[in-house]
Formats: sequence, C-alpha cells, structure tokens
Amino acid sequence: MRFLPIWCLLILGLGQVCAEDLGITHARQLEMPQLPKPGYLETVVDPVFGSEITRVTGDTGAAIPGVDSVWNAVARHGYSKEGAWNCDQSLLWIRTHHGFPSMIFLDGASYKPVFGRNIGPGSEARWTPNRPDYMVFVKDNTIGFWNVREDTTKIVVTLPGYSEFGIGPWEGNLSNDGRLVAISAKNGGRQVAFVYDLEKRAKYPDVEFAIARLDWVSISTSGKYLVANGKFSEGQGDQSQVYDLQGNRIGALWSEYGRPSHFDLTIDENGDDIAVGVSKSKPDLGRVIKRRLRDGAVTVLTSGGFAGHSSTRNLDRPGWAYVTYQYSGPDWPPFWNEVVAVKLDGSQIVERIAHLHAPRTDYLTEAHAVPSPDGKRVIWASSWGAKASGRPVSAYVARLKGR
Repeated sequence: MRFLPIWCLLILGLGQVCAEDLGITHARQLEMPQLPKPGYLETVVDPVFGSEITRVTGDTGAAIPGVDSVWNAVARHGYSKEGAWNCDQSLLWIRTHHGFPSMIFLDGASYKPVFGRNIGPGSEARWTPNRPDYMVFVKDNTIGFWNVREDTTKIVVTLPGYSEFGIGPWEGNLSNDGRLVAISAKNGGRQVAFVYDLEKRAKYPDVEFAIARLDWVSISTSGKYLVANGKFSEGQGDQSQVYDLQGNRIGALWSEYGRPSHFDLTIDENGDDIAVGVSKSKPDLGRVIKRRLRDGAVTVLTSGGFAGHSSTRNLDRPGWAYVTYQYSGPDWPPFWNEVVAVKLDGSQIVERIAHLHAPRTDYLTEAHAVPSPDGKRVIWASSWGAKASGRPVSAYVARLKGR
C-alpha cells in the first residue's frame, strides 16, 4: 500500500487532490453537480465539499416573517469587503434589498429576520469590530455611529468645507481595533483622503490626489497605513499607493494593472500589513497574491485558477483570505464557480468550501463571498443557475464542513 506524505493528506482533507498523486501540477478540477435550489431557510449539503448551504432570503413576493413587507427579486448582502455579520455574529446584514425596507437584519444564527431599516442614516456604513449593535456611517461631511437595533445615531464630527464623504467609497474598512477610518472626500473641489481617529476625535492631514481617477481608499488593518487605489499614471489603472498617516508615500507605486485587484487588507503570519487579491498582470496572472504594504513585496498564494473577489472579514480567523472564483470554465482550472479559503503563508494550501451555483449576468449576480468573523461560515449572492433573467438574486450561507 502506498502512503502519501503528510502534506498531501492535509490537502486531501481540505477538498483537494494531491498533485504528486495525480502526476499534475495543480489541484483537480471538480465538476459542479446539479443541486436543486434550496427553499427559504432550507439547508442542503454540498455533494462535493460537504458544507451545509442555507438560503437566507425568501421567494419574491413572499411575506418577510416579522417584517411588514415582502421579499424582492434582489435580496442579498453587500460587497466582498463589507462585513455581513456584526462582531459577535448575532446579526447578519442583508444590505441590498430592492424593496421596502431597503436593509434587512437577520438573526446571525437562525437567519430569521429580526428587523428592517430603510436606507440607513448615511451613504455608507460599516460594522464596528468591537461594539455589536453599532456601525460607523458617513454622510456628506459627517462621520457618526449608528445603533442599528435602536435606529439612533450619534455624530462624531462634521467638517466644514468638505463634501462627498465615503468609506472608500464602498471598499474601505476600519482598523481592526475600530479606532481609525480612512475617508475619501472633496475639499474645495479637490479630491482628497484622510484618516480620522474615532476615539481621540482627531483628523490626520489631507492627502491630495491630482490623478486621473481615485477609485477608493482604506486604512490598513493595523492602522499604520492609508492605501489608495485608482489610476495614478499612464496605463490601465487599478494601481495602488501606500501612505503613512501623515500622507507621506511608503514604497513605490504599484504601477502594474491590478496587481493585486479586488483586494482586501489584513495582517499575515509575520505580522505584516498586506493586500490580498487576484493578480491581473503577469507574471502571476489570475493567481491570488499577497503584497506587503511597507515595500510591495509579492508572494503568490495559489497555483491555479483565475480568482475574482477576496475578503478578509474573518477577523477572528487570521491567516486566511476567502476568495470567490465565479468563472466557470473551461479555461483556468481548477476552481470553477467556487468559494475557497486561501492560506496566507505561501504554502498554497486552499480550503475548498462550496460551489456557488452563481452564473454572472450583471453586477447584482456577482457572488462577492464574505466570511463570518470566526471564518466558519461564508455568505454569497446567487441566482442559482438563472442564466437568462439573472433573477431572483438571493443570499446563501455555507458552514464549513466540520466547523
């Protein structure tokens, strides 16, 4: 009997097939079998990976239990970098409901609706990492806290002369201690960004962007750096520059197109602030990479596939990023229409979680997978094979096998 080396057994246990055993250089492509669409709050088992999948939003036109309204054809979480669960996982945020109310908050364990909120107090909001009922929100030139259960707000600061505040927009997060946030804004017509300390109520200097396009900004996970993404020079854009909190450049511009792209920020096993996402440029085209913020050093994290969006909202499961592979072939094996967790240490260990059953027909059908803070569950959006209309779009949660 042939015994496999321990690293092969580890990978086999995570849903992959050992490359040495197959005589190839990448994990095996696994077909996505037909699986009937789960009913509302029904749980099914992924026949390939063994994860439990639950549909957490209901049928179009059906009553929303406990909320005086009905489900719309689009009822899903937000973006891959917007945490869906609050920090103690007692609430799950369905941010995009194309009906009334526009937001629905579910019980974080049973997924039953708890309450709805229409719009919210501002243009953007993010869960705080240490106060379960609270989000930080921005509106116009104001930053504040929103108690989602009580639907009350407390203004932290209003800055005269500024406008168009964004937490990114859309792609920024707080530092892991909840203290710092990076804001994109206009100041007298000039495109700027700055870091704000929510505890000390102190603003750091503006960073001015005289560039073709600023896409988004974010504070780094540790709170040491401000990261900006956009078009900084000639080329295709999706370039990134790192700054300290005073606005001084840290390292060179990441001048390649999308290297990485659709990235989230976290801290790796060495304690370094990193960006992790898909590379859209050579030499690591399609692979998931991490890029160290202080010097731009790149480590390739996967050996195959063409990745989509990455999320590191698993704050209590460090060392991993959750990656959406929505592409369904036939090129770029082995991860077709899957959500996986990628280890950040360069070992190229990938934990395969579930098939998405999510053909992309427009932006709202992009899966945008997001993990829970403990990393044991992941939510994504899917039309569950409705290629023609792309509707309805529902939210699904998978619990990792054995977790």
